[in-house]
Amino acid sequence: MQPAQQRDPTMPPGLPPEPPPTRRSRRGTALILTLVVVVVLAILSTGAIISAMQDYRGGRNALVEQRAFAVAEYGLNAAISDWDRSRNLPPPTGMAIGAIDSSNVFVAETDTAKVFIQRLTDNTFWVRSVGRASIGNEQLESQRMTNMVVRIAYPTINPGGAFTTAGNVHVQGSAEITGHNTNPSGWSHCANIAGRDTFAIAVAPGRSVDIQKPDLITGGVNADPAAGDSNTYVRYGTESWNSLVAAADITLPGGSYGPEPVGTATSCDYSRTMNWGEPLRLSSGGDVHTAGCHDYFPIIYINGTATLSRGRGQGVLLVNGDVRTVGNFQWYGLIIARDDIVKGAGTFDLWGSAVSRNANVNSDNAIVGNSNVQWSKCAVESALRGSAMLTRTKERSWTPLY
Repeated sequence: MQPAQQRDPTMPPGLPPEPPPTRRSRRGTALILTLVVVVVLAILSTGAIISAMQDYRGGRNALVEQRAFAVAEYGLNAAISDWDRSRNLPPPTGMAIGAIDSSNVFVAETDTAKVFIQRLTDNTFWVRSVGRASIGNEQLESQRMTNMVVRIAYPTINPGGAFTTAGNVHVQGSAEITGHNTNPSGWSHCANIAGRDTFAIAVAPGRSVDIQKPDLITGGVNADPAAGDSNTYVRYGTESWNSLVAAADITLPGGSYGPEPVGTATSCDYSRTMNWGEPLRLSSGGDVHTAGCHDYFPIIYINGTATLSRGRGQGVLLVNGDVRTVGNFQWYGLIIARDDIVKGAGTFDLWGSAVSRNANVNSDNAIVGNSNVQWSKCAVESALRGSAMLTRTKERSWTPLY
């Protein structure tokens, strides 16, 4: 028998007794906890996936951006290393101040650099390169720009005369030397190169000048102390004999040469060692001028005596010995000889200036026969500018723009 239920003495009489307590049911709690755990895990995994995707995309975008920067740098370096030296000349042959030249440098199928070259002054240029990577992919395409300010480094040479020498000079026969400034025929850019007349012959004081026909010498003879200074023949402003030799486009041993331009009306074959440019602007005397080589002004270095038997050329001719002409030879620009300049048989025509150091004091310069030496500031300046190399400006020459 169950014991009799005790009545609560605080309860009023007549009320039934309070039933005993019962346990509550907890069914479904585990399911809720499971769902909460699943949601939390889903949130955590989603966050991990999003974070991993962001890291992946960030790394991928950084890689594409770095590729665009590398493409821009490649375009910049390519434009400078493959510099078209005709830009160095005054217009209309070269670029006008403020003018912009642009070109595309194709690196890969989806990576391209576009290069802009702007002339700032006579001697300085601003080169900008815009590199683009993953072209055509809107989500990945990246663009970077770098720039560099460069200047043309060319020697400062102001010859004291059409013919300058530290040695003795013999001018015989019908040879003509004139200090009157003469522009080569057909050179249209000469209008933008200011020039002045100079002496026909500048010679070191104390040296002899023997002239058979004085009436063929225009501009007279000047005893110039600079002509007797050895630095005149080896130092040229910021450049020197050694730096010009190091920058030579063509290097040859001493010997006999007959250069001729090699090219077409629109191209020039720079690989030919006997291609020394095309000074002619009009066909004459049966020679057809090679227009593609009009803007090619090479530096030619001959290590020894150079015997020029025929042909023509333009630029800077450096000869570590004598210059001897024995045929019909034409030169436009500057000739610098370590020893003497001797004219033999044939015809020698020079537009520009010739400089003879006369290192061998036992020999003399001899300009004889059918020789025509004409001072031309345009020919000398064109040779110096047309053969000049690029160098960076001293301060902040390179910067990335974006």
